[in-house]
Amino acid sequence: MAENRDGYGPMILRIVLGLLFIIPGIMKLMNPAGPTGMLTGLGFPAPAFFAWVLLLSEIIFGISILIGWKVKYTVWPLVLIMVIATITVVIPNMGGQVGNLMWHILAIAGLVSLFFTGPGAIAVGKD
Repeated sequence: MAENRDGYGPMILRIVLGLLFIIPGIMKLMNPAGPTGMLTGLGFPAPAFFAWVLLLSEIIFGISILIGWKVKYTVWPLVLIMVIATITVVIPNMGGQVGNLMWHILAIAGLVSLFFTGPGAIAVGKD
């Protein structure tokens, strides 16, 4: 009986993580000046370009994770986004609160977990 449910854990993780990136990506798409201003404030070169790379990556790779297509490859750009966000935004602005840091670490761990387990049940592709 357990064999029939083996892929549902990664599937649930995949759906939640996909939405975790798609929703903020769409919010950034509705107001690209927000992430552009944030990246400008962080001193990124070509902040408008990188803001569009960020928001399109969140949406495109988030959809890929959500539907389970090429998961072993599409997790890595999202891991990179989370690592950069953790280092440049979360840690410098922690102020003694670790909730946001733990959320980022959990997302990174979930993405890496999908790399090892694959997309799970009901996925477009079986990496």
